[in-house]
Amino acid sequence: MLKIPYNRLHVRGTILFAARSGRIHTFSLVDGKHISTWEHPDHKTVVQGDSEAPPAKRRRREDDDVNDDERKDSKESTPIQEGEDEARGDKKTKSGGQGRPVARVPDRAVVTQLTSSLDGRYVVAVSGHDKIIWVFEHDGNGNLKQLSQRTMPKRPSAIAISDSDSNIICADKFGDVYSLPLEYTPSSSTATAAVARRQTTPTTTPMGKTNGPAASTLTVHSKRNLEALKNQEKQLQLQQRKSEEAANDKSTDKKANPAETDKEEGFELTLLLGHVSMLTSLLLAHDDSKGRKYIVTADRDEHIRISRYAPQAHVIETFCLGHTEFVNALVIPDSEARLLVSGGGDDHLITWDWLSGKPLSRTSILDLARQIVPEIDKVAVSGLVSLSWPATSESEGETYILATCEDINAIFTWHLTPSGTLNRPGAIELASPPLDITVVPLASSPADGTTPLLVVAVNPAQSEAKSLQSFRLTVDDENSRRLAVRPGLVFGDAEVEADEMDASPAEIRQLLYTVENLRKQRGENAAAALSET
Repeated sequence: MLKIPYNRLHVRGTILFAARSGRIHTFSLVDGKHISTWEHPDHKTVVQGDSEAPPAKRRRREDDDVNDDERKDSKESTPIQEGEDEARGDKKTKSGGQGRPVARVPDRAVVTQLTSSLDGRYVVAVSGHDKIIWVFEHDGNGNLKQLSQRTMPKRPSAIAISDSDSNIICADKFGDVYSLPLEYTPSSSTATAAVARRQTTPTTTPMGKTNGPAASTLTVHSKRNLEALKNQEKQLQLQQRKSEEAANDKSTDKKANPAETDKEEGFELTLLLGHVSMLTSLLLAHDDSKGRKYIVTADRDEHIRISRYAPQAHVIETFCLGHTEFVNALVIPDSEARLLVSGGGDDHLITWDWLSGKPLSRTSILDLARQIVPEIDKVAVSGLVSLSWPATSESEGETYILATCEDINAIFTWHLTPSGTLNRPGAIELASPPLDITVVPLASSPADGTTPLLVVAVNPAQSEAKSLQSFRLTVDDENSRRLAVRPGLVFGDAEVEADEMDASPAEIRQLLYTVENLRKQRGENAAAALSET
């Protein structure tokens, strides 16, 4: 058994936020000391269950019961006309049964997204197994206070906070992008709250009677369809009974515990835009020349879409089309705000003039990966980060792009020119494959911060390396000026490590290695891949 490694990193000021399974740890970037820990309510439950029971199942909620009934109804009770059985059998044979579980729900509590507001006052996280967005107040010294938790309709795949620090922008596995207030204010009368609960709210007729199937015994005559009609009626009755029982239970609980209120009921949720494919990445961008803001989204179907920001999010400015495999990682460098670098399942990165949708250059990442793993024939880009090297008296300021690929023990680097070309390719070899990386700006680096600090979360499954590492970034020589590293800050997480939960290597892979699963298989039914969110 191994300790579950860190999988998400974020820096704000002199504080490092590092997520590990169902916990968020904070560390000082001045001396590397551990400051505080926030723990997901499900974390201890899973830990206690590990020693006596199989891996924890997904926590069931009231809305899960309703959705299960709906799924069962659609699968077992829909009238099937003669001849459809054969057609369905042929389709299943062609697709080879069922596709890979692209959007598999994790069995354990795990923080999948982590970010903060520009002023550092708020930290936002997503736990993947229960679809909850958590908002914390940050005191600026690494201490977190939980403010709210909101369960989204579908599992969030990417989040961002607006420039005004007033809204959370959330992309989900179903292809939708929502906006919700950063500061949570309950409002049961909010109309948009119905969007979040539209799949779990039972409907009634104006007379208060139970809705029945559209068909009836007057319109259905065959034995098979009459039997299906009876099943539909039973399912609807069961669904209404469960909803009524759940409502009564809620009312009883609130009377018994007046302090216990529904934290999620009535929260504001505004749908901004939607894709027809699973969303994988989201960025907020702006064009200073026009004074306009944009939402940049990427999906599993190779699309990068540039949409205007709210309230005109329905307006598509352009598409960046050129990838032939899924797009999973996007980055817009602060120093080159008109350039976008993208990567995913292709063997190359593409640099774009994102506002016009024009590709500027392509750079092979597979060639660099083969320097580390010669036999590799494909890559899955898991992350892209930009680094702005400040100007000095001896050199001009430069922009670098850093990329990680799933299951490869290296960080790949390039210099990005103002014209959008990626040159000076290099590889920083690691002892273990990185799960996430972040760059600490010089202004936030420790006392010897003459060069930027690179913080890396790795999976030390086959090495003695620590999961949380840091390096000082340098350039190897004045001629090539490729990025190189030297030892950096040592984080004091020995007690955190000892208290972390154990998992088998197979469980860790299933939990944290999800990028390659985005790659489509021949004959895969794309719609089926979205069904498990």
